[in-house]
Amino acid sequence: MASVLGKRARATETSNDCPSISSRVKRRTCAIIANDENVPPNGSDEDVVQLPTPKTPRHRDAISKRVPITPRHRVGLIGKPLTPRTPRTPPTPSNTQTVYNCARQLFTRSAVPGPLIGREDERKELENFIKAGVASKSGRCLYVSGPPGTGKSALVSEVSQTFESSEGIRTAYINCMSAKCSNDVYGRLMEELVGSDYEMEQDPIVRLNAMFLPKWKAADYTYLVTLDEIDHLLTLDLEILYTLFEWSLHRSSRLVIIGIANALDLTDRFLPRLKARNLKPQLLPFLPYTAPQIAAVVTTKLKSLSTPSDIAQSDHIPFLHPAAIQLCSKKVASQSGDLRKAFDIARRAVDLVETETKQNYRLNLSLQNSPSKRPLGENPNLSSPTSSTPSLAVFLSTLTPQTAPRATIAHVSRVSAAALSNGTTQRLQTLNLQQKAALCALIFHQETFKKSASSIFATPSKSPPAPTVRSLYETYCGLCKRDKALHPLTSTEFADVVSGLETLSLIGEEKSGRGFGMVPGTPSKKGKGVVGKEKRFVSFVNEAEVKSCLDGVGGGILRSLLASD
Repeated sequence: MASVLGKRARATETSNDCPSISSRVKRRTCAIIANDENVPPNGSDEDVVQLPTPKTPRHRDAISKRVPITPRHRVGLIGKPLTPRTPRTPPTPSNTQTVYNCARQLFTRSAVPGPLIGREDERKELENFIKAGVASKSGRCLYVSGPPGTGKSALVSEVSQTFESSEGIRTAYINCMSAKCSNDVYGRLMEELVGSDYEMEQDPIVRLNAMFLPKWKAADYTYLVTLDEIDHLLTLDLEILYTLFEWSLHRSSRLVIIGIANALDLTDRFLPRLKARNLKPQLLPFLPYTAPQIAAVVTTKLKSLSTPSDIAQSDHIPFLHPAAIQLCSKKVASQSGDLRKAFDIARRAVDLVETETKQNYRLNLSLQNSPSKRPLGENPNLSSPTSSTPSLAVFLSTLTPQTAPRATIAHVSRVSAAALSNGTTQRLQTLNLQQKAALCALIFHQETFKKSASSIFATPSKSPPAPTVRSLYETYCGLCKRDKALHPLTSTEFADVVSGLETLSLIGEEKSGRGFGMVPGTPSKKGKGVVGKEKRFVSFVNEAEVKSCLDGVGGGILRSLLASD
């Protein structure tokens, strides 16, 4: 026991000399006292357990409630020296709103379409159709058809909204793509036409039948229902289409239906029972947009960003050059006439010119700040204040629709080449062997005449004429017999192949204004003999695009047709 007390005294002295390890010595002493029964009775120093040398722990216990240890080196953010007031979290970069954002929002898919331009005849016919049904208080049906992007749904919605505030009319709009069964369509009609008076226990078909086919003549309302994407109901239940059309074409009907779909002959193919009962609906086809119509729509949208005073002073079109608008409209009209594609090209062109404007300003700013680009007298020393050059954000904020750089033909050509090239490639891939051979023969004919026209013996005032069907057939037969690799078609079969290529817009008639388009031997209306000439065709695709689709079966044969002698 004496050895233990002596050991405790020495531990106390050690703790006074070295305060940093006092806590560990105390814990060790307590552990020895706790094991006091194991101390030998003689109390010799040989049997005393020696204390280990104190060591600093390698790992800090993050769970224990100790005093936090100050690191030796401060960890700072790279790039800027830290100060006591410097925030430890980097700020979130803010998106700078430029004047180009307004133009970009005009051509997005979710933007408000605004008043439609170029559909005046369709608008007038649609308004007369609805007014006649409301005035006579009788049901009728109109089927609106046309390719995608021709403004069918937008025009019908715009005209229908003008009749919502009229007395005696209740309107409803249903997108049939959202319906999963026929009951969804009936339930949606009840919700929009009846509203809060609709009771779930009632059968919607019985209630709608009583509303649309009243037993008394002095009914209260005329119901205007728009069914968009009506062809989707063919996959759900065909009877619902018959029911709706029969309701609208009944003698005592008060239902005016406007159905919208892309197919031109939907009623003839899928609803023959209506035609047998002489209940065929009225048709309103929407043709694809022409180049002048597309140009007018894009120009009107861009001019809406200018103030009335700017429009009165000049006919300046912001963000897009007039020649660029014409190029965009002609390219889209030659492909499909889809107005949405024209909007996509215009939006991408605006993005491209905005990016180039930023890059040009940064380049000019770097050249101005470079000491090697300044005169010697203008270089400021370290003590003089630096010249105040506006930043990129300040420069973009000073731009207006009148002063902002506009997209040119080069921008639109670059964007349209990427946006519309897939259509041509897909059409070329769907051609059969003989159609590709006829197209190769036309390209070979054009390239041969170009080489002959570029010789020194050619007349420079005359351009090489486009081939007729007859001369193109002779070139085709000559190429097929040259390598004896492809059996040529007859002249009648070859004419059908050329007609198919013209339908796919891969080749077309030469527009030279020399009376093309009539077959030799065709008498005129006055019966005075032969007028006009044969149609002459030109290729709308170049040689590189044709070569890219010559892979697979017969690719070597077609490449040999394009190769010169």
